[in-house]
Amino acid sequence: MTQTVLDGILPNPGSICIIWVGQAGFLIKTPSGKVIAIDPYLSDSVYELFREEYGYGFKRMTAPLFNPGDVIIDYLFVSHEHGDHLDTDAIEGLMAGGRTALYCNAESREIAVGKQVAQEKITVIEKDTIVDLDEFKVIITSADHGELCANALGFVFDFGFTRVYYSGDTAFNLEALGKAIDMKPEVALLPINGAFGNLNASEAARLAFALQACVCIPHHFWTFPLHAGSEGGPMDAIKSFPKEAPECRLVLLTPGEPFIYPA
Repeated sequence: MTQTVLDGILPNPGSICIIWVGQAGFLIKTPSGKVIAIDPYLSDSVYELFREEYGYGFKRMTAPLFNPGDVIIDYLFVSHEHGDHLDTDAIEGLMAGGRTALYCNAESREIAVGKQVAQEKITVIEKDTIVDLDEFKVIITSADHGELCANALGFVFDFGFTRVYYSGDTAFNLEALGKAIDMKPEVALLPINGAFGNLNASEAARLAFALQACVCIPHHFWTFPLHAGSEGGPMDAIKSFPKEAPECRLVLLTPGEPFIYPA
């Protein structure tokens, strides 16, 4: 098996390791060695799906961090059924380790089953529910992805010693995101591309302020040419966070760079 960035990493008790894998995907490793994957996009399937309509608009501009099956995943969380979050070319390989459990909405479940994922490995989740996985709990929250996806979800991972919020694809809607805001997660994983209904960098900073987050790791940029909206890049985040969320530490990660929280 190919060596990956997770090899040799085991967070101390009371800490976690977070790795951005590019686009909107993350890996989280827990002190017990469990591996959580969130929305990993590892193929070029979106380009293949939309190339006639958009040309290079959804061409992958960065290489995938690893191949499906290289990392053995314990828990795979998919926020919604769009192809850059539920990777239809990679899902079978991501689930091939034998122990991986998939948590997703009903629409994603149907797609996964069509890609040969065993039904018994899939748990359908809905907003305002809780998944208890012993070492941690996952509170399923709503996201505002508008007409693009009515059942898009967000996740708050509660490890006891800290909470990590993954918003999924969402607009700046404090009412819709109220449950996550009430939970005051220390770490926020937020999109900043400012296109296709997503937060831009300024809105991400304002949401981080509302969350009272200590750390924000931005994502959803530099993968597709068409994903670069107004104020939708890391330089915009560098400018926005000191003004809009001065108490929140902006952490820009290279794909594959491990980030331990708390340090």
